[in-house]
Amino acid sequence: MLWHRKMYAPVNQFDAYLDSAEYKANADKAIKAYFRKNPLMLGLYKLFPDMFLEQCRMMSYYSNLGLFWEVMAPVFFEMSDIYDEGGFKGVPDAMNFLINGIFAIAGRPIYHHVYIDGECYEIIPKSKAFTWLYEAALPYVEAVFYRTAPFRGTKSYNAQAGQVPEDQKDFHYGILYADVFPVGTAGIPPTLLMQDMLHFLPQYLVDYYQQYCRGEEDMLIQLGITFQRSMYNVTSAVIQALRTALLYPLDDENPKHLQANREFFEMQLNRFTRSDYGMRDAARLRDIQSQDYR
Repeated sequence: MLWHRKMYAPVNQFDAYLDSAEYKANADKAIKAYFRKNPLMLGLYKLFPDMFLEQCRMMSYYSNLGLFWEVMAPVFFEMSDIYDEGGFKGVPDAMNFLINGIFAIAGRPIYHHVYIDGECYEIIPKSKAFTWLYEAALPYVEAVFYRTAPFRGTKSYNAQAGQVPEDQKDFHYGILYADVFPVGTAGIPPTLLMQDMLHFLPQYLVDYYQQYCRGEEDMLIQLGITFQRSMYNVTSAVIQALRTALLYPLDDENPKHLQANREFFEMQLNRFTRSDYGMRDAARLRDIQSQDYR
């Protein structure tokens, strides 16, 4: 997310704030307080202030992600419990649950407070009114699901031959576009995540993989595909929640409002259907939909 900065304006004001004079002043107070008993580090800070400020920006994004998952983790746990109880009759029920949940907590504040020697330093105050949907969920989906960086160790791209986009904003190497390999590289379900999920795999998925897939030897790949498919559901929920927050209801009878909704969805769908400089199919949505995986 830090690497893909400047790509969410004007919706995301969190990123723009990181370059403001107010943020730099707040960060300066916190940095000096943290190193007040370390003259060597204070001397380095005086010599290389931008290096310390960039680390502070990184920590602000860590705080952003922490607040993002503070909301999403309970949502996913609750979805798991509802599924176990038979509360979801199909994917539409799960999607409605996600959309309503995301929209309900869309306004949750995003901030960055640190405590040094018992004193609170508001690097990004709650008073800035940054919100969960625009300043956390949207940039997370953009950076991780859509963009990331070219794969390392699985494919070789020649930048001089134009196989890698010149502009970072044109990168499309995220999880929605990735082939599923059990390796820990950008844009591919990470090895450790897949291994962790394997350790806590519910019995109904174990039975399903053994019955319809290739058994235990192929389980990591199938688990990665299941994870990728679920990320399409999350992306769809974010898109629909964002449309609800920014535009008009789907049953709005005003033709101008219906056209605005249509243009919004067409813009989003085009991101799935575009080819990525002829290197490969744009997104794996068709592959995911054609496979009978959960």
